[in-house]
Formats: sequence, structure tokens, C-alpha cells
Amino acid sequence: MSKIILLATSHVAKQSLEAIKHSVDSEKPDCIAVELDINRYNAMKSEQQLSWHEAMSKLGVFTYVLYWVMKRLQIFFGKKTGIIPGSEMLRAVEIARERGIPIAFIDQDITLTFLGIKNIDFNEKVKLFWLLIKAVIGIRFPFLPGKKEKIDLQKVPEKKLVNEAMALLRKEMPGLYKVLVENRDRFMARNLIALTERFEKIVCVIGAGHEEGIKNILKAYM
Repeated sequence: MSKIILLATSHVAKQSLEAIKHSVDSEKPDCIAVELDINRYNAMKSEQQLSWHEAMSKLGVFTYVLYWVMKRLQIFFGKKTGIIPGSEMLRAVEIARERGIPIAFIDQDITLTFLGIKNIDFNEKVKLFWLLIKAVIGIRFPFLPGKKEKIDLQKVPEKKLVNEAMALLRKEMPGLYKVLVENRDRFMARNLIALTERFEKIVCVIGAGHEEGIKNILKAYM
């Protein structure tokens, strides 16, 4: 039976870069899967971006503003850690190519994700926008009011904290959760299951928020 090792990362944590190399060294996989689609990977490598008017015409004004704030937030956290957002995914691909290990891009096209955000309830968009602004202003975990959880940006958040955040996101913004997490969990899990027909051992690099959902889907089907 094929083995899938889910490696949960934070997109701006130095710890994630170190964990990827360690996992590949210790597991010696015959495939490395990453939470990227091929178009997003190529855009990250070439640093190509849509112009603001192209993006706005595709996503709509409010969704574009959300996209811009989310991107600025990632960049902000990246500056705090010295890590470019998404570096761990690029590093995983780099390691795979250095060692001649096949690479699988398992995420759905990012355009579909943003079109999904475009279609969620307007109230959820406003709530998300407010949470992002609060996060930028106060570097405190935005989904847990009153707990004052501080995040060590150099490390991947603890599972308990990630699970609490995902549970609250699902409760407070079910439409957004479905688009950003649930739909993509299913998409990536299906791709991983398909990969087991070709590979014996797969290291899969995913954001920490996707670990629990993908793990549960894989348990049901494998």
C-alpha cells in the first residue's frame, strides 16, 4: 500500500523550509506533491502578476480588494520572518528537481478559488476584510477574539491552534471556508489518491490549515 506523508507548513515560517528537507531526507519519497497549481507555480517563479485592472475585471472590485489585502498581509508577515510567502512550496519543488524526484502540483487553479470568493455572501466578504485589517494592525491571531494568542511567525502554528481557527472559520464564514478550505481539501485529496496508483511513497507539502481535512478524506478512501 502506498504511503502519503502530509507535511503541514506555514507559508512564511523558516521552520517549514527546514522541515521539508528533513522529511525528504528521512522518507526518501518517490514523489513530492505541493499545494500549488502549475499556473500559480509559474507565476511565482517568474514573479509575473496580473495588472490591477486585469485582476479587477476578473474578480470584481471587492474581491480584488480582499485579494490585495490578503497579499499585503502575507508580505507583511514575510518581512517579519525574512521568508518570501510561498518559499516552502518553491523549495519543495527545487529539492525534487535537484534529486530527480517527480513533482505533482495538486491544488486547483487559483483562478477558480478567487472566482469562488467572488461568489460568496457579501456579509462574509466584509467580515473577512475586517479580520484582515485587524490582523495587519495588531499581529494577534484574528479568529480567536479574547484569547490574545500570539503567533511565533518563525514556526508552524500548533495543531490545536490551527484546528480552533479552522473550526471558527467554518462556523462564522461557512461560504468562505467551503471555497478556501473544504473544496480545495477534496481536490487535493483526490489528486493524492490518484498519485498512489503510480507512486509508493509521497511527501505532500501543504499549508497547516489543510492537514486535518485532507487527512480525514484520505482515511475514508484508503
